[in-house]
Amino acid sequence: MNDIDPQWFEKEEAVHSMRPYFLTFWCLRHFPKFLTNFIVWCVSFFYFIFDKQARCATIRYQKNLKEFYPDKKIRPFRQLVSFALSLVEKIDCWTNSKKPLSFENLCLHGDDIHELISQLNEKRGAFIFISHFGNPEILRLLATAHKMGVQSEVPILVVYDKNVSSEFSKIIKQIAPQFFENTVDINEITPATMEKFMDTILRGGIVVCAGDRIPKNNSQRILSQDFLGKPAPFSYGAFFLALLLAAPIYFIFGFKKTDVFLSRKFEVYAKKARSEISVSRKKRDESIKNLCTEYVGLLEEFCKIYPYQWYNFFDFWAFPSEESDG
Repeated sequence: MNDIDPQWFEKEEAVHSMRPYFLTFWCLRHFPKFLTNFIVWCVSFFYFIFDKQARCATIRYQKNLKEFYPDKKIRPFRQLVSFALSLVEKIDCWTNSKKPLSFENLCLHGDDIHELISQLNEKRGAFIFISHFGNPEILRLLATAHKMGVQSEVPILVVYDKNVSSEFSKIIKQIAPQFFENTVDINEITPATMEKFMDTILRGGIVVCAGDRIPKNNSQRILSQDFLGKPAPFSYGAFFLALLLAAPIYFIFGFKKTDVFLSRKFEVYAKKARSEISVSRKKRDESIKNLCTEYVGLLEEFCKIYPYQWYNFFDFWAFPSEESDG
């Protein structure tokens, strides 16, 4: 796959312009759903033909997936359609005040999600790992009173990399500026931001961080972990942060019920971390490695169930040029 730039972490995400998706969202508000679906397919076809990097990255992911799960079919265009629909649905989640997403749209799986809801109702905070897989924006319901079983508003702090998808961030600032009110750039974590994290947890809130991206500032340590049978880089700092905050750790995933059509129905999964957590210097790296292994195992498990909702459109298995700490 020589067409994929191996230094993906030094660049913004492959889909540079979000204007076609923003236009599609406008169509969603004003046109029938079937017509919006047709427009999304057209936009996706445009990117499939002209965005070589995203296309090649998708094919590599699906080839690795098929090697890991031989029964899976290679359908790169379907994955790009799914991604386009997810962007429209995310914007819909952030801005649709007339018909906001509600508990009735969700199907909750497993006892851990109910344990987390009870924990938040008792004002005990948690650290939540998400991914660029499915639609993690439904987590907003966890922080909203009476939306997912929580009895009051829950403080939330989201860790993200502002250097990635900056074009998308600009559009979101225009249509939903409140999205950035409680965010921290992972490249700018300081003692002051650590105090914000701790304060959020102590107030019974949640700190949210994606575990499937390494920061653009690649001077940070990298973990090497097998994903779909091949070594891939994961952020040491994200898992280290989870350990430092010493709060219960959950992995949460939200997936659309349909890949290639607009839908406001989602499947929500929550898994509580089972790894032994230790911040002692002697056992810290082992705890971080175990936590990452548990997270990646869940990624692989859900890749089998929702193979086309994987939205990392770059060479996910490429490492920074310097030696990995894995």
